[in-house]
Amino acid sequence: MGNNVILKYSIFNTFFGLCGILCSEKGIVKFILPGMTKYGLISAINCQKSAISKGRFIDIEDSVKRYFDGKRVNFDFPLDLSYSTPFQQRVYKITKTIPYGEVKTYKWIATRIGLPYASRAVGNALSKNPIPLLIPCHRIIRKDGEMGGFTASGGIGFKRKMLNMERRL
Repeated sequence: MGNNVILKYSIFNTFFGLCGILCSEKGIVKFILPGMTKYGLISAINCQKSAISKGRFIDIEDSVKRYFDGKRVNFDFPLDLSYSTPFQQRVYKITKTIPYGEVKTYKWIATRIGLPYASRAVGNALSKNPIPLLIPCHRIIRKDGEMGGFTASGGIGFKRKMLNMERRL
């Protein structure tokens, strides 16, 4: 990716706290779930090696706000996964297909990408998911039914809260 890429970011409030979003001309590059301070969000957003300026993404922000207000939302926005590896992109593409309120296993994803023994690699890719919620990694659990990991602020407790909220709808 060239250095002339211009990215725009927005920080906005939801019922669960501040979220951050970073977009290129192609789509969403990064999304940060609630749980960080404003300065933490700015720091996390600025880790990209590109020119960054402030922007607004009303449709995306409104959808995220509705989700955290407990409403069913279809996150059908363009994503820019060019900062991810080809393997990660395959994992994210399959993860994006998991319906609202459902859960699948790391092995389920590994099998869908043609690598049935790559559950650990799938988990590693999901731990680096740059667009959680829109790529719903919170819907992935271990084959024994346990939550597995969740690297976003709030950890597994927040993952469980999101799943419980979705299951009520």
